[in-house]
Amino acid sequence: SLGSPRRVLAPMVGQSELAFRLLCRRHGAEMCVTPMINAKTFVAGARYQHEVALDLEEARRSPSLDRPLLVQFCGDDPETLLRAAELVQDGCDGIDVNLGCPQGIARRGHYGAFLLPERDLVVRIVALLSRRLRVPVSCKIRLLDAVELGPTLELCRAIVDAGASLLTVHGRTRDMKGQFVGPCDWTAIGLIRAAVGDRVPVL
Repeated sequence: SLGSPRRVLAPMVGQSELAFRLLCRRHGAEMCVTPMINAKTFVAGARYQHEVALDLEEARRSPSLDRPLLVQFCGDDPETLLRAAELVQDGCDGIDVNLGCPQGIARRGHYGAFLLPERDLVVRIVALLSRRLRVPVSCKIRLLDAVELGPTLELCRAIVDAGASLLTVHGRTRDMKGQFVGPCDWTAIGLIRAAVGDRVPVL
């Protein structure tokens, strides 16, 4: 069970492995997320699977130490994401779909925030995972547009309708990064919470 965590450690590539998660839990983190895992590479690579399994081992052996824990995947193929998630679902409390990465590697790999305009694909991913997995499915998103919030609200409703149990919102668009990062749009996050927060938690 995810419980009702209020202090959540965001996923950070190359940072939020087990040792860092345990350190953050010692200082008040109530739920943690693994570093982003590329589903396609994970499914195809035994070595990658072994590395992730080692990172999740403490959560399996000592649930009181590293739980609740979400495992975050990125990818654009629903079946591949499902196969990846099935390999780890027994060692975590939920699967998080990365729809927020704005980096060039995500653009080239067709994942993260670059899936946001493809609502039908996003819905297919969430619907398949939520239907076939034994653990909850969550999504981390960004805003589709910095001015017009309508498309983002529609996407959030569709994600929840598809079966997402939790929604994490980064209040910036995919173009707001590096020197163009700009302030977080807390008003937009509040409106998203007002739109779907009575159905799922919004972080």
